[in-house]
Amino acid sequence: MQEISVPPPPKVLVITSAQSVAAELTAALDSDDAVIVQDIGPDALGRALDQSQPDIVVIALALIDQRYLDAISQVVKRLPIPVLVFVDADPHRMARQAIRAGVTSFVVDGLVSARVPTLIEVTMERFKLSEALRNELLKSQEELAARKIIERAKGLLMDRKQLNEQEAYRTFRELAMRQAKPLKEVAEALITYSEILP
Repeated sequence: MQEISVPPPPKVLVITSAQSVAAELTAALDSDDAVIVQDIGPDALGRALDQSQPDIVVIALALIDQRYLDAISQVVKRLPIPVLVFVDADPHRMARQAIRAGVTSFVVDGLVSARVPTLIEVTMERFKLSEALRNELLKSQEELAARKIIERAKGLLMDRKQLNEQEAYRTFRELAMRQAKPLKEVAEALITYSEILP
């Protein structure tokens, strides 16, 4: 039977304003893998992240407001990282804005120390999956944009050199191979020159 390798525990940055919550989370997490920061405002979130270099951020607050969500949004744009938020209550229904700001998991009135390690694991896995989808989408968008540029350059060759589509593409590929450059780069250069030259 094959042994299942257990990944090392993640380094967790915990941000909370309540001493009791800090104690509860310290007990729930391996102390070597948790950095507890108390009474931190949204302006200091980026600094705390830079100093501790965590694998995940856990924020436990009574309530969360738009200012805090804006700070999270700025942080995750600069450094994509899973964010798990616990709030005691959500009277202003901030869950949707939280997810759009970059929060990976948003839990209302559910901070139970025994569940925290599992919630961290789920949050990290959800983040990995969403990042993979986002990267796949970006790659597809880049490929589509490159194809459009290549088609435009091919059209220019067909128009200027009176070539059919196959001949234009073959000429274009040979040009790219001679220059040892990707098709997109050669296409961009061709389009640029065509705009300069009559």
